[in-house]
Amino acid sequence: MLAFCCSTRHADYMRDFFIESGIRAAAVHSKTGSDPRAGSLEKLEAGELEVVFAVDMFNEGVDIPHVDTVLMLRPTESQLLWTQQFGRGLRKADDKRDLAVIDYIGNHRSFLLKVQALFDLAPGDQHVRELLERLQAGNVDLPPGCEVTYELETIEIIQSLLSPPRGGEVVRSYYETFRDLHERRPTASEALHDGYSPRAVSKGYGSWLRFVESMGDLPGVAPLLDTSRAAGSFLEQLEATPMTRSYKMLVLLAMLEMERFPGGMPVDELTRAVERLARRSPVLVSDLGPSIESQTALRKHLEGNPIAAWTEGKGTGGRSYFANEDGRFESRLDLREDEVETFSELVRELADFRLAEYIARPTVSSEGVSFQCRVSHSSGNPIIRLPDRARVEGIPEGWVPVDSDGETLEANFVKIAVNVMRRPGSGENVLPEVLRGWFGQDAGRPGTRQRVEFSQRGGDWSLSAAGQGSTGVKL
Repeated sequence: MLAFCCSTRHADYMRDFFIESGIRAAAVHSKTGSDPRAGSLEKLEAGELEVVFAVDMFNEGVDIPHVDTVLMLRPTESQLLWTQQFGRGLRKADDKRDLAVIDYIGNHRSFLLKVQALFDLAPGDQHVRELLERLQAGNVDLPPGCEVTYELETIEIIQSLLSPPRGGEVVRSYYETFRDLHERRPTASEALHDGYSPRAVSKGYGSWLRFVESMGDLPGVAPLLDTSRAAGSFLEQLEATPMTRSYKMLVLLAMLEMERFPGGMPVDELTRAVERLARRSPVLVSDLGPSIESQTALRKHLEGNPIAAWTEGKGTGGRSYFANEDGRFESRLDLREDEVETFSELVRELADFRLAEYIARPTVSSEGVSFQCRVSHSSGNPIIRLPDRARVEGIPEGWVPVDSDGETLEANFVKIAVNVMRRPGSGENVLPEVLRGWFGQDAGRPGTRQRVEFSQRGGDWSLSAAGQGSTGVKL
């Protein structure tokens, strides 16, 4: 048996306790009082020891094929570390029939990582919640010879750690899981691309950045979020300013790319920077229209739209954060020199998010009929919310054959939604199955932002996922 402990004192205590109980044991660590590392492993392999207690050793790179029991006695917030420790027992040996892994679940969210790692679950509490339901019902599909047993009390502890499935809590759960898996926080754009809406946290926290700060991931930025300052007020308005086009974010991102924000640059230079940026995406080229083909026309377009909006306080509560004087566009923000770098990073994150959010808006294609729809939730199941019929032409009505992943299904287009899809000749609603197959068990739940697309080509309709990872554009 190989056991992982949380401290040298813990390992020594466990060794002494086992020895007093008549079990041959050793404790291996880097401090005084440790048993010999190599000698203990040799004795374990030879059967002279029954258990070795280890601290920060044997996590990886150690070959102990005959270990048939792994005992997890330390909490860890690292899924990678837990998996490495688990893996110490997975080597095959001639006389080894199976591996037993004994773990202890504590009252902390980090223990959810172990469930997610063991069953290869996607981020989000809902996946854990559904797994627990299957475990209790005995419906978990495991490879032959594998068994996972959770004591009833353990299941109750895990259930108590799960967040309630409210909009903001769904995003919070995603955020915590992402951070645990990647050892960094997600950006607003990453949350959006993963199908979660950063706006879902606004009700509870006021803004995405304040939510991130509350999670302890923006140390020292409280002064920058102070809305009594121009800098803090600008960040708040940037997250909320209306966008009918991409122009305002293009201007900001062009300045950031040129390292001229905060600060300023000649409008002619800004115009060239915006053009270079926009040409990286056909969506943005289309958004700027014919003006992108002429520097003179593009400058006029920018001065009459985003530059005017930024300088005149349009969409920012009447407050202006920029000036355009003598052919130079410049920010007017109260920043200390030591705040500039952090502020620029926050602005870039929000501008990237706003542009990705804009590009992910419902669209209508000029080549045939094509429109995107939001995945929503009703009566416990995901459904498809249709866009406004007054604004989007060509939306079908009633039962219509639709191709989905190569299978012909019948979709019922009612006034505002598609809430039923069935196979021909069947009355079973397979829409939840289709949507969860694309987006997981969180499909349509509050706090998510998943989209599908209906397209008609040659009279035939098709349905596809709009692509959680492709709603934005890499600039």
